[in-house]
Amino acid sequence: MGTYRELQDALERQLQQLAQLPELKGPNLQRLMDKLRTNRFNLVVLGAFKRGKSTLINALLGEAVLPTAIVPLTSVVTILGYGESLKIMVHFQNGQTREITQPELADYITEKGNPHNQKGVREVEIEYPCEYLKDGVRIIDTPGVGSVYSHNTDVAYNYLPQVDAAIFVVTVDPPLSAAEQEFLKDIREYVHKLFFVLNKIDYVETGDRQEALDFTTAVLKENLSADRVMIFPISAKLAMAGKSNGHPEYLKSSQLPVFEEHLRQFLYQEKGRVLLISCLNGALKTITDSTLGLKVERQASGLPLQELEEKIARFNLELQGLEKEREMSLLLLDGRVKGVIKDLDADLEAFKRETTARLRREVEQTFHQKSRLAGDLRKEMEEYLFSALRDVFITWRRQEIDKLSQTLTATHQEFAGRINAILERLAQSTARIFDFSLRGFAAEEAFTELSSFWFRFKDDPVGLEILQMTVTSLLPRALTKGLLLKKLLENVTELVDKHCGRLRYDFHQKLQEIARDFRQTWLAKIDDTTQSIREALERARTQKQSSTQATKEKTGELDRRLEEILQAEAQLLALKDRIEATFH
Repeated sequence: MGTYRELQDALERQLQQLAQLPELKGPNLQRLMDKLRTNRFNLVVLGAFKRGKSTLINALLGEAVLPTAIVPLTSVVTILGYGESLKIMVHFQNGQTREITQPELADYITEKGNPHNQKGVREVEIEYPCEYLKDGVRIIDTPGVGSVYSHNTDVAYNYLPQVDAAIFVVTVDPPLSAAEQEFLKDIREYVHKLFFVLNKIDYVETGDRQEALDFTTAVLKENLSADRVMIFPISAKLAMAGKSNGHPEYLKSSQLPVFEEHLRQFLYQEKGRVLLISCLNGALKTITDSTLGLKVERQASGLPLQELEEKIARFNLELQGLEKEREMSLLLLDGRVKGVIKDLDADLEAFKRETTARLRREVEQTFHQKSRLAGDLRKEMEEYLFSALRDVFITWRRQEIDKLSQTLTATHQEFAGRINAILERLAQSTARIFDFSLRGFAAEEAFTELSSFWFRFKDDPVGLEILQMTVTSLLPRALTKGLLLKKLLENVTELVDKHCGRLRYDFHQKLQEIARDFRQTWLAKIDDTTQSIREALERARTQKQSSTQATKEKTGELDRRLEEILQAEAQLLALKDRIEATFH
């Protein structure tokens, strides 16, 4: 579906061809192909209700997948990704999951069908067979910014650091609200990946559109403190009619295709190029490893046995030095992870103190307000306390994940850099000992951006359903108002402390898993390279027991295999030049 897809397909074909070569069989190329196929461009859609967000998403998809409503949506986030057929999964806050049909969707993600999110929905995932999504885009639909439901804006804001691009939907009428303008001021730091869509241009005369565009641009620049903003006038309604009913003139009039092309180019330029080059360099690294073993075997086969043994001894000595560097890298990684955990614990302790004090004040104020009107005061306070605890924990957790993701990305880059340096010294030392030339070392990039760490932590805090049951169990059935308030205030501290403990355990477990993945992924590269060289040397040593003719035939075979791999390498390098030229 465009230049990026063509380059992705071309690279995947070359990786498949490489995987057929005996020397390149193994998990490395398969891992690169999986990374190439499963990567997603995360696109979040923001905007106040009644701006046409759902209609815009449906227009991008080319079909009315999402319900369009005139009332604010709940705090439920909807994630749309590619699937071979329509599949809708509802994920609840208690950890349960349910598959639903499309007609049922409105019962879970709209305020009318799910008022105040009474059904406890965490998020909804939709798989859909759409070309737009098949090209690697994953759309994240957030609640309305500035909605009458206070935590909706927080949900929208918390997704911004984790995505590759964001669409902010405004309309020609009414103008930007005060809530929208405040939101824009808060997200100034993300202006580089914000696209603004001026929707409903079909509502105004052609001559008035430029005036509306100029006015909206000026307001956006002022609120974002930016010299330039990316704003595209469109009609999602016309685009939807054009795509669904086969009216190309409607689609052209909607101006959506112009916006789609700019957005696609941005995503591929920013992230697509990095992904393609990362996978391509990974393949070049695999080729370097395989040719390294072949070249070692080729050179070693021509050496007298005594000289070969001397060179093997030198190689083993080099490995001992590199092993010390490897152990040092592991120690540094462990130290970095311990530092992350220490900072996390300090953040959690500060959060616990501040949250306990604030919630006690808010619970007391709310109690006095409700005690004058409430019919079932105990039940209403239970619901209020759980809602307050849920909102504060979810918000803090997402903010902490953003902070952790940045730290982990830097840690990963540092560790990967150290391992790549060890691999380069291993390759160069081997080439020097066995006296052969080696093409420039191709280090595999540590293609792990913020969103990959964020989605590792993405599931909402474990134990929210336990927290809800605890709120209920801690409040006895029969209490006077005075005792009820006293019990509520006592329980705030206990509830916050218990759930902080659950959060701490959950974070610690995931951090240890991520650190373990770091070690396994990158140390395996050293082990694979070392093992390849050792096996080559052992084959050369064994060959010394063969006849002169057999040795000559083996040398010729090694030369042919090397030539075949080097031809594949030349094709990869040509594709790399093409990718660089395309995204220059």
